[in-house]
Amino acid sequence: MIELLIDGVKGVFMPTLADNITLYTEKWSMGELKFKVLKDGSIDFKEGNAVILRVNGKNMFYGYVFTKKRTKDGIISVTCYDQLRYLKNKDTYTYSNKKASEVIKMICDDYNLKTGVITDTGYILPERIEDNTTLFDIIYTAINLTELHTKKNYVLYDDFGKIVLNKCENLKTNLLINKETAIDFDYKTTIDTGVYNKVKLLHKKDTKYTHIRNEYQSSDPAKIKEWGILQYYQHIDENTDGNATAKAILDFNKTKNRKLIINTFGNLYIRAGSSVHINLDIGDFIINEEMEVYSCLHKFSDNEHTMELDVRGGILNE
Repeated sequence: MIELLIDGVKGVFMPTLADNITLYTEKWSMGELKFKVLKDGSIDFKEGNAVILRVNGKNMFYGYVFTKKRTKDGIISVTCYDQLRYLKNKDTYTYSNKKASEVIKMICDDYNLKTGVITDTGYILPERIEDNTTLFDIIYTAINLTELHTKKNYVLYDDFGKIVLNKCENLKTNLLINKETAIDFDYKTTIDTGVYNKVKLLHKKDTKYTHIRNEYQSSDPAKIKEWGILQYYQHIDENTDGNATAKAILDFNKTKNRKLIINTFGNLYIRAGSSVHINLDIGDFIINEEMEVYSCLHKFSDNEHTMELDVRGGILNE
């Protein structure tokens, strides 16, 4: 049973749906709910109103109306986002000796965002200056640096109205996707984006009397011979361990980018950051291992629930 509620101008009501509902989650992005409703005399809602989605009694989404689009036939298309939408705001932050988890709490407090469990990330970050940067990027940088140094992976999401930071290992599921349960799949390989076989980091500091230039490099000669030079370049501050960071970035990005999108039957417990077991022959090789869901698109209708999963990790990263 699908239960969609809007806290409108005159109170909470359940609109008449004109089409399917989609719920999209992606790692390091806001949750997005889209639906269409029929305009009638009882409908009265506006941007900023709260929206709730429950399916078979399970809380799936709590967010706010951001966009409304109407046709002459009285069909209103609605786009809603959860609290993570507010992390698109830009700001300037300077902090030192803080954990990524503390950075998240600091930002959420400053922007009056409700939080749930924010897992202690442990690693102490050096001083950072984030100037005119989105809150998402500030948090992502803090988490990314933590993951590079601790080898632990985290996911940030809105859990029905509360922002949560969780370890990816806590979102493991027992869902098996194989040739019987996969409706279809789309497999793509590329070295065009997000792939680097050489990393160059530069720390520079200019004063009236000195001009400091420290360069740190890490590369994979075999991959350079195979693909040509695909270079990642970045300026770093004096508190960053250049050699260790260059190696970590290279290790993380030196493999061919493989993308696997699977259409399968819906499961209410799957979201971005979840892990599922994949057993599929995709042509290049047979996958038979646990993989992470990078993004998840749930599609709900009166009598059908399917989902589209972008899965990553494991053999796809080799």
